[in-house]
Amino acid sequence: MADSSADWEEWQQAFRKIGDFVDCSNMFYNGGGSHDSGDNEGKCAHWTAWCAYVDPFYTGKGYYEYNGDDAPGSLDCHKPNTEWLLLGCYAQELYQWYEQLSKHVWAINDYEYVVALAGLAYMTDEHCLGPAYDGYNNAVYFGVQGQEGGNIQMATYSDDQCLYPVDTDITYDDYHASEGVDLGSKDQGQDDATMEQIEEWWYDAQEYTMTLFNEVYEDYKYCTSCMDYPTYQDGYFIGDTGTDDDDLINQCWKFYSHDSFNCQADCIAMAAFQGSALQVTVGDKTFGQSFDGQYASSSSSNSANAQATRIERLKANLYLTMSGIVFVATFLAFAVARGSSKKKKAGSRSRSRRLLDADYGGESSRRRSSSRAKSSSRTSSRSASKSRSSSSRSKSRSRRSEVGDYKSPSSTSGDRARSKSRSRKTSSSSRK
Repeated sequence: MADSSADWEEWQQAFRKIGDFVDCSNMFYNGGGSHDSGDNEGKCAHWTAWCAYVDPFYTGKGYYEYNGDDAPGSLDCHKPNTEWLLLGCYAQELYQWYEQLSKHVWAINDYEYVVALAGLAYMTDEHCLGPAYDGYNNAVYFGVQGQEGGNIQMATYSDDQCLYPVDTDITYDDYHASEGVDLGSKDQGQDDATMEQIEEWWYDAQEYTMTLFNEVYEDYKYCTSCMDYPTYQDGYFIGDTGTDDDDLINQCWKFYSHDSFNCQADCIAMAAFQGSALQVTVGDKTFGQSFDGQYASSSSSNSANAQATRIERLKANLYLTMSGIVFVATFLAFAVARGSSKKKKAGSRSRSRRLLDADYGGESSRRRSSSRAKSSSRTSSRSASKSRSSSSRSKSRSRRSEVGDYKSPSSTSGDRARSKSRSRKTSSSSRK
C-alpha cells in the first residue's frame, strides 16, 4: 500500500467504486473516518465502498499523463496486476456518494446528469420507505439493495429496516409518486424541445431496477482520475471552461469530506458478503467478484478511463452540433444550386432545341438543295436526252428524207421497164 501520510500530487491519484452494502453495527460512527458526526446512530444505513490509488511512476504531465496519444501513464488501477498502489478504501453514505459525483462531472443538459438526478429523486436519501400493502394486505417496505456487479435497485422488503427482501405482487413503482423534473434552481430557461427531451429521460430513469441509473455510473467502477476535468458545479462549468487549474475539483477529496469513513478489510468483506462488491485486493486478501473489462489487455480496450470518456462525449456533442450546422448549410446550398441548375438546364434545353432546329433546318435545306440539284440534274439530263433524241430523230428523218430522194440504179431500171410495159400496153390497145 501507498504511504497515506505522503504528499501525493493530485493528478497521480485515482479512485474506483467497489460496491454497496447495508450496515447495522454503526461501525463508522467511532471517529475513525473523515469526520465523526452523523445522525444515523442506532439505525441501519446504506453505504458505498470506494478505494483510492496513487501512481508511483507519475511523470508530472498532469491531465496528459493519462490522456492523449502519447500519454505515458495508464488509468488501470482496477486491474489485478496494476502498478498503482492502494492508498485506502472508504465507505460513504450511499446517497452522498452518488450525489457528490453527479454534481461535478456532467452538464445540466447531459443525459447522464438528468438520469442521475432522476434516480436520486426516485430512491431518496431515506434508508427504508413504506409501508405499502400488497394484494394479500401484507405490509411491505422499499429500499436500496446492492446487486451483483456493483449495481443497485429498489427492492421490496418485509420489514421496516429493509433487511429481508420479499417476492410480492407490487414493486416500488407502485408506491412511488413522482414530483416531476427537478434539476435544481438552474433548470429554468430551457426551451420547450429541450425540456421535452429532459422529461423523457427523467421518467424513463425512474423504475425499480434502476437500469439507466446504473449505466451512467458504470464508468466509475473502473480506474478514474480524482481530478474532475472539466469540472462542473450543479450542471454548469466552474469558471469559463471548467479546465483551469484553479477551477478543478478533486473528487476524491469531495468524497472524503462528505460522510466518508475508513473502510478496512472487515468493511470490504461485508460488501462482498452481501454480493455487490467488485474484485479488490486489500493487503494480502482479495474480495469481491471480477467484472467485465477488469482483465482487458489495455486501458484503451475498456471503459476504465472515465475522464477520457467524458471528454469524448463533449467532443461528440460538439461534432453533432457542427455536423447539424454543416448539414443545414449544405442542404440550403444544394437547394439553391439545384434551382439554378434547373434554370440553366431549361435555358440549355431551349438553346439546344434552337441549335437542333437550326441544324435540322440547315440539313433539311441542304437536303432540299441537294434534291433540287439532283432534280435539276435529272431534268437537265432528261432535257439533254430529249434533245439528243430529238436530234437523233431529226437526223433519222433527215437521213430518211435523203434516202427517199436517192434512187439506186436498180430502181431506175425497174421504173423504166414498168414505163415501157405501160407504153406497150397502150400501143397494143390503140391497135385494137
